Parts: sequence; structure tokens; C-alpha cells
Amino acid sequence: MEPSNEFDELFEEMKDVQRSEKAKNNTWIALKDRMVKKRKRPIFPAFISLAIIAIASFLFFTFANPLESEKSAKPLSNAEVIRAVLEREYNGPDKELIRLKNDWFNLQSNTDTKSQEEYDQLLQSKEYKDYIDYYYTAFGEYFTEDELKHVISSVLVFKYNHYLEDTDLEMHLENVDIKQEKDYPNIYRSIIEVSLTNSQGQKIYHTIREEFIFSTTEPGKIGRYNMIKDGEDIGLREKIASFKAYVGDVRTPSIDVSFDTLCFNGRMADQQGKVEFESGCTSNTKQIKAIMNKINLLPIKETTEQETNERAELLPQIENYQIYLTNDVDQETTLYTITLYEDGILVFAPDSNLGIAGDITTEPHVFLYEELKLMLDEFADN
Repeated sequence: MEPSNEFDELFEEMKDVQRSEKAKNNTWIALKDRMVKKRKRPIFPAFISLAIIAIASFLFFTFANPLESEKSAKPLSNAEVIRAVLEREYNGPDKELIRLKNDWFNLQSNTDTKSQEEYDQLLQSKEYKDYIDYYYTAFGEYFTEDELKHVISSVLVFKYNHYLEDTDLEMHLENVDIKQEKDYPNIYRSIIEVSLTNSQGQKIYHTIREEFIFSTTEPGKIGRYNMIKDGEDIGLREKIASFKAYVGDVRTPSIDVSFDTLCFNGRMADQQGKVEFESGCTSNTKQIKAIMNKINLLPIKETTEQETNERAELLPQIENYQIYLTNDVDQETTLYTITLYEDGILVFAPDSNLGIAGDITTEPHVFLYEELKLMLDEFADN
């Protein structure tokens, strides 16, 4: 007899058997105990299965999602290398570098070195090593070894930090435009906008152009770093040194007239107070360019009514020169006038109004005045 049929017949025979309630209850408890025992499963094999699943999941997510350190190990693109260099270079001053530099300079000042050998020993000092190591830490990963040595020795990196040291100015990198040369893909040129801000919140801007040539033997490393142009006419160092002169409506001369001849009239006084006059003209391109290059570097602003009146009163009283920009075919027509006063102030104006109204330099330039006098004397008529 099949087991299943055997149990069916047994239950069929037992259904008419008379049993007491106690017997029924005992039977129910026995069956219940057997059912509970059947439902229990071994814990240890289940735990192993769960552990295997957990480990497999961990390994999957580890390889699918690398750690941050592994992500950061991915090489930077050339553009990212350039931006990293510029971030270090044009945000400052770097106070840690200043501290290390001062420690090294103080050690040199306080140590008497009478021979090259003694100075070489000084170069083994902690102060010097800490100072130089800071450069390598800041820029070492971005340059080839040879170029890093070159930019450090030539002060092409941290080049403005020293000039910011004793000021209340902060320098910030504002914008960068990086272009790759089409025909020479390892050459990149950047246009950099930098700001200078003083402790009063006054702010000026400056534009610099630089070139980065990447090594062909060490991918991702800069093999040559060149400054192309530091501003239009005035360098960033000049703006750091004379910050207040460039705050507000300050600019450089914008002389947009077309001329080929430069003439001048000069009013001079000798040691006895005798007034003499001098004049001359030149169409020599070299002489004109030399004079205009000197003038084009000056910061100017619009003259006030008070300044205009003061300059008008001084014109017949102190030594001065009027430079006239004109053309050789029509020297009677003055296109632009630049007046130089012996106190070092220059005034710029269109036409022939003797420079009494127009733009004025923001500070005296006495030495420049003397230089320009000598340059004008080269082609004076009398």
C-alpha cells in the first residue's frame, strides 16, 4: 500500500471513533509541537549564506565606485594643470611663504659668512630647506624638474608675493580664458584677469597674458612657462605699488588721433630768473615713439574745475612745455596737446587749448618731466 493511501484509510476509519476531549487536546498539543519542530531551520547555514551575499555586494560596490583617493589619482588635463598653477600664483599674499622667507632672510642677516664654503653650509639649514621646499610642494606636480628649477630661480612663480607683503592688498584670480594652439597642441595661451582689493574694499583689475608649453616627453607637465604681456601699458607691480592712483575713474591716455609730427613750445627760466622760450618739431618716428611711450604709461583722470583753474594760473608762472601732435603737411592744425609742468603734472586735451582742460595725471612725475625735457631738446630749433 502506498503511504499516502495508507494514511487516508487510517483517517477515514478514525473519524467515527469516540474520543474524550482530553484525548483530543493531547493529540492537538503533540501535533502542534511537531509542526513547530518542522518549521525550525538551522541558523548557521543561513548566516553563512547572508555573509556571502554581503561580501559579494561590498566587492561589487567597491569596484563600481572607487574611493575618492582613487578618483583624485586620475591625471589632470592640461587645462586643469594651468588653472591649478594660476590659482596658486594669483591668489595672495601667501602668508606661509612670507613667514618662511623671513625666517631664511633673518638667518642670513644674523649669520656671518666669510666664505662660499660657510654660505654653502648655511644652505643646509632648516630655514633654507623649508623655504625652498615650499615652492616644490606648491608647484612640483605641475612642472618638469628642469622647468621648476628655472621658474623658481627666475622668480616666475610667486612673483608678486613679495610686493604684496607690506601692503593691505589682497590679490585674487577672477577669470581665466585658456586657448589651445590649433597647429601646436602642446602650446596653451591664457588671458588672466586679476583683482587687487585693499582693506577699505576698493578694487581694481588687471589683465595678464601668459603662455604654457607642455612637455612632449612628460605628459601633463609644463615644460616652459612664459609671460607674454603684463597689462596693456602698466604692469601689475606698478599697480600694487601705486594702488590708490588707479582707484576710481583712472585710466591711461587714449590718444586716438592720427598724426605723423610732434612739435613743442617750452617756457624756461634760467638761474637768474630770465625767461627763455624753446620750440621744435620732428617727424622722426623713433623720436616720436620714444616720447609717446613715456607718456602712455601714465595713469590719468578727468580734471576738475578747480584743477583746471589752478593749471591756467600756473601756465605763465612756472616752467612748462606744450607738446602738439600734428601732421607735417598741416602743422598749423593741432590735433592734440599735452602740457608738461615742472612740478611733474601732465595735462592732456584735444585740439589746441594748451592742455588747460581735459585729463590730468593722478600724481606728479618730476623725474619723467626731466627725461622728456632732454628728449625734446634733441630736436629743438634754438
